[in-house]
Amino acid sequence: MAQHEAEARAYTVTGNPNQAASSLDERAANDAPVHQQGSSYVEISGDISIDKNTVKVTGHSNLPSGARIKGNLAVKNSMLTGYTDEATIQKDGSFVLQVHRPGIQGSMDLTVLFRPDDQDKEIRNLYGSGGNKLEGPYVYQYEENEQLLQEIRIGAEFDPEQDRHVPLIKPVWNKPKDYGSPQVWIKPDVKQKGNYYHVYARSNLLEGSDVKLTIDFPGRWQFGYDDQTKVMPDGSFSMRVKKPSLANRYTLVISFEPNEDMWTNAKQAYGTNGERLAGSLVKSADDKEGSNRIEARVQIQPKS
Repeated sequence: MAQHEAEARAYTVTGNPNQAASSLDERAANDAPVHQQGSSYVEISGDISIDKNTVKVTGHSNLPSGARIKGNLAVKNSMLTGYTDEATIQKDGSFVLQVHRPGIQGSMDLTVLFRPDDQDKEIRNLYGSGGNKLEGPYVYQYEENEQLLQEIRIGAEFDPEQDRHVPLIKPVWNKPKDYGSPQVWIKPDVKQKGNYYHVYARSNLLEGSDVKLTIDFPGRWQFGYDDQTKVMPDGSFSMRVKKPSLANRYTLVISFEPNEDMWTNAKQAYGTNGERLAGSLVKSADDKEGSNRIEARVQIQPKS
């Protein structure tokens, strides 16, 4: 359970719901399934309802009856754990998950997760070894014992102080032709929403790569302005950081630094220390001789 919770916190599947759909390439997953129950092409949809005590997901899928799914609720930029629920898919494909709402403020992520390798043999056989037969837009990778496996994820981000009903989000992936190339590029789009900068970026980084967002203040150190996430199946990712209240000149820094904890395919593509990285975004790592990282910088001029 703890492993699922940690992965769900680090791997938000929704991007930034405050951005326009044309930019984010997402839509509500509220269509009835068209593939038969138990098909390798998985369809899943649902709605989240939020009250002062509970976050409830009412959903439908074409997963087989008896399949077990998990729900995890995470608070943005928090290490809060234990807010989970499990449910069994009913004969008609429906499911309900209920998670206790944490008593703290902040944007929240709700993730619904289905892993074939966690199922009984009959259901595991439908989706192949490690879920290798899974198809559709909800398929994500994860690594276990240096092997890449597949799972189903769907989720949504919401503000419990403002939102009462939110649909689960269906992603629409747009994988670039040079996806996975060591010549890494990142194209960020930054929008200011209230007291936060939301960064949505396209890249050719491999799924599962860890990226970070920080703020560089000229001539001084400042803590508490950072975020991190994992890259999505098409190289895209999204993060947000609080807008500084005092500084009037600073830079948003997006970074990717290879390390020995990366997935095996990323080590092969980039080198454990980033020695295979190429392109204009490559920088020498500060603390490791002979190591490289990727760094994209965006100059910010705060709104008056």
